[in-house]
Amino acid sequence: MKRKQRKQRKHTKKRHGHHSYKDRSALENEEFQGTFKINEAMRTKNFTLLREIGRKTGFISDPIRRRVWPFLLHCTDMEAKRVKEGSHKVPHKDEEQVKLDVLRSFNSYPKNIDDDDRKTLEGMLHRVITHVLRLFPSFHYYQGFHDLSSVFILLFGEKYACRLVETVALFFLRDNMYKNMEPVLKQLTILDTLIQLEEIELHNHISAAGVLPYYCLSWVITWCSHDLDDLDKITRLFDLFLSSNPFMVVYFAAAVVLSRRDEVLALPCDNSTIHSFLTKLPKDLDVDSLCQKACELELKYPVYKIQCLSSVALDEESAVNRYEKDFVPIKTLEELNQAIENRVLPILQKSEQRTPIELQPIYTDVQRHQSSTLLQKLLHVNKKDATFYTLLTLGAGVGLVAMFMSNSNLLREWLTVV
Repeated sequence: MKRKQRKQRKHTKKRHGHHSYKDRSALENEEFQGTFKINEAMRTKNFTLLREIGRKTGFISDPIRRRVWPFLLHCTDMEAKRVKEGSHKVPHKDEEQVKLDVLRSFNSYPKNIDDDDRKTLEGMLHRVITHVLRLFPSFHYYQGFHDLSSVFILLFGEKYACRLVETVALFFLRDNMYKNMEPVLKQLTILDTLIQLEEIELHNHISAAGVLPYYCLSWVITWCSHDLDDLDKITRLFDLFLSSNPFMVVYFAAAVVLSRRDEVLALPCDNSTIHSFLTKLPKDLDVDSLCQKACELELKYPVYKIQCLSSVALDEESAVNRYEKDFVPIKTLEELNQAIENRVLPILQKSEQRTPIELQPIYTDVQRHQSSTLLQKLLHVNKKDATFYTLLTLGAGVGLVAMFMSNSNLLREWLTVV
């Protein structure tokens, strides 16, 4: 009888793919080494190493992220006072729109939650967003900020999420929270240059169809949290973005488009067909390889160089151009407060006085003309058509932007502008 039971157990292990002791040990050792490396980086306050890990492999698991993200964002002391601009008692002008957007949250993830749990999460999300907006009333809320904030809610709960989202908004997302979309449109124009430099045939096919880079708008402003329904993939991407210059999301978006080269070239040169295809992030997205490709693009075309190559100058006040100066040197909460008070808040409060960074003329005339034409088309619709801006900022849904782009008569106008 015992012999029969042993055979059954052995058969069960084989059927379920159980590893031998040595195999399990090797696997556990690899994970242990990764965890040990992260712990050592935190113990020695080696932010450079920690960001390198976040970019190359990510932070392994959510329990580790719950320690690492607050450390990276200098939010480990929940009781410490933080510099703020406004008061919790004064409502922000965009709070009514926040209520509408919160009602559309938590539909894709987490999976299989009941109505009561969803309402609890919605309440937490609403309070986190209004917390950030009331403390920094110079921010302009944008539709999609709720998607990104929901990820912090799910990992950290309400209290920690308030602090973390504050810092992310101040140092990573503030270009998105400007009074209009111009900073984001400039980034999309630079993305177009990245594709042109890497895959000219792909770029020509997309351009010939009259497709503008609005297809990746929601990826850029929500860190893909609106377009993916796999929370594991989303948190891996957040590891990358929290460990990098705010422009990394643009490199990642370019990596996604480049990875779909053959599929796009196989499509007919038709605006609605290509635009619709590109707006959808694949369910089987290989996040790790795309993170690697995004880092390779950043190495090949650093932030300043790609602005020069595209002839599109982001503002001197942009979080992209100030990241190395304003955020990277920070090691302590005191230094974080000093950076917010002395550098970030003056930028928020004087948003009308934004100045494009000075670029070196290392681009070609062709690239300069193409980028200039594309940017003017994007700015044209932003200024001329209030419907588009309302769709984006007042909550009809980021996904509807693609529908609007595919069907609007403005498409014909864009092709003739400039």
